[in-house]
Amino acid sequence: MRDDFAIKQANGLECIHLSPTERFQLDCFIGHYIKTRNLRDVPEIERILRTTLQAYPGHPPVMVNELNAWIDKTLGYRASHPDFTQLEDL
Repeated sequence: MRDDFAIKQANGLECIHLSPTERFQLDCFIGHYIKTRNLRDVPEIERILRTTLQAYPGHPPVMVNELNAWIDKTLGYRASHPDFTQLEDL
């Protein structure tokens, strides 16, 4: 790991790293998570995510793929593929 990456860490989940040089602010990460999981219609999803994230056991630097996997496992969500539409139960 690069020294500057290890030194310039925000505390907690203030930011989520996409790479050593790119990061999401928490609000942006939550919006992206909701979009990629197609959760816009879930009541109070933002509150659910923020409450769940308070229990995140990891330590900075927090990488986006690790956090996505942890939330998916904790809440049971999955990423939706943008090229495939949701199929209604017949």
